[in-house]
Amino acid sequence: MFDVSKLTLGEIGKVESLANVSIDSIGSDGAPKGLLLAALVFVKQKRENPTYTWNEACELDMATALETLGFNDEPEPEPEGEAPDFTGND
Repeated sequence: MFDVSKLTLGEIGKVESLANVSIDSIGSDGAPKGLLLAALVFVKQKRENPTYTWNEACELDMATALETLGFNDEPEPEPEGEAPDFTGND
């Protein structure tokens, strides 16, 4: 999943400027999400591809945007085998 806490301050400013909302509104019910998701995709993709454009981000459908940000990722499976013994009684 895309870790918003790893955004630089410049990227946060860009997201807020493009989406015209505070970065804090990401999890808020009722907050506009379209431009916010597009802005998050834009800054993420821009890291990997400097030629990625705002228009490309805006043309994505919701499912693709969520997938790009990792919101549709399956949770990591629990490791198989016995649980570690933390009692010190090996």
